[in-house]
Amino acid sequence: MAVNHILINVAPGETRVAYLDDGRLEEFHAIRAGAESVAGNIYLGRVEGVVGNLGAAFVEIGLERSGFLALPEVRPPDSDNDNDEIGDFLNEGDAVLVQVLRDPIEDKGAKLTTRISLTGRDLIYQPGQPGVAISRRISDPGERDRLMDLVQGLAAEGDGFILRTAAAEAEPEDLKREVERLHARWDGIEQGRGQARAPARLYREAEPVFALLRDHGGGGLDAITVDDANLLSALRAFATEEMPDIGNLLEPHDGRDDLFDAFDVEDQIDEAFDPEVPLPSGGSLIISEMPALTAIDVNTGGGSGRHRVEINRDAADEIGRQIRLRNLSGLLIIDFVSMKRDEDRDSVLVRLRRALDDDPLRPHVIGFTRLGLVEMTRRRRGPSLGEVLGEAEPPIRSAHTIALEALRQVLREAAAAPAAGFVLQTAPSVVEALEDVAAPARRDTESRLGSKIVLEPDSSCGPEEYDVRPQDKASSDDG
Repeated sequence: MAVNHILINVAPGETRVAYLDDGRLEEFHAIRAGAESVAGNIYLGRVEGVVGNLGAAFVEIGLERSGFLALPEVRPPDSDNDNDEIGDFLNEGDAVLVQVLRDPIEDKGAKLTTRISLTGRDLIYQPGQPGVAISRRISDPGERDRLMDLVQGLAAEGDGFILRTAAAEAEPEDLKREVERLHARWDGIEQGRGQARAPARLYREAEPVFALLRDHGGGGLDAITVDDANLLSALRAFATEEMPDIGNLLEPHDGRDDLFDAFDVEDQIDEAFDPEVPLPSGGSLIISEMPALTAIDVNTGGGSGRHRVEINRDAADEIGRQIRLRNLSGLLIIDFVSMKRDEDRDSVLVRLRRALDDDPLRPHVIGFTRLGLVEMTRRRRGPSLGEVLGEAEPPIRSAHTIALEALRQVLREAAAAPAAGFVLQTAPSVVEALEDVAAPARRDTESRLGSKIVLEPDSSCGPEEYDVRPQDKASSDDG
């Protein structure tokens, strides 16, 4: 995935990050207040129970539900004994150092591992897992050898490192400083472990916006535009410490238009919520998220013969983009248009794998089944775009999403034509959200305006409709 511009929009109740390639939306994240992730956090946990027939343990880490620690995440990295049992490593009441791999989902606790990873800009540090690996996307043999030699020379006994794609062309001093930072971070965790009583959090992963910048702020970027002065200042401080080469790319948004409007991103977000995606060759994708899997159906649009193969190749390219854009995960089933020749099926699989090659969540394309469907999996990291923004089936944007969108519109109206106050007329479900889950965002908006927002529930409004108008003077005086 090529990205040359990152936009960061801070609005009441939500921070949104858009990754653009020449203006085209390639990836999008909405970070809601009150729904912070715990993925990447490190805890000293207490084993509540060991379940042999599940090959897992439940570990109390201080969250609402205990985390789930499976046998493969407990077994030592150098173990080759497939007959191990979870009870060989853990007993009820044990204190155990764990990291969250996946946030809690519905009634499931967080997924945990004992294999700790600390992520930096160029390196991932894995204490106690010796060895040095390198991203396959660094393809030049000479550069691979150079980086491997550098990091092997910096690693202490027992250190494990993964060289990330961003490490390509890194200077020796930059890698040395990052190794020192990661070692210091691990030393702090170990020191905290010796003083803590389980359950206790020992390390908090970087704030989502900072982590996103760290993970995606690689080469090829032309600009990172931020519309909030406080966040811009914090990001500049973060860049100075962790990513000095991008400091000069951070810039304020100085236009009168809303940041996402100025770059035509709002419409692209709406398109990313549409189950149907047109293809350049005339066909389309139909994307259906379900609890157990995501199904992607490729429609021909009337094409036949060799044109079907071209549609499938276009579909493979677009599927790679849509998976990242929508953050689809778990089991994915793709129903390509039927192809008779093995070489055509192979070429489509090559295109699909190439389209997924830049994905840090390392999707695994299993291949065609006997029924002609392509199976693939992708690790889950956070909810999908549909889960964040939507509800119901078929998906519609949730009342919470519409409430935050309406508040952004109030701020746009106020910037364009200041008034003594504003009235927001919308569906009762959206008013309810503004008085409940989105109430902090509403208060934030009112603070920025210096006046109250009058909410008018209107049962004739559709669930995604709203209207913003200036409050007339008489009504303002009455209030």
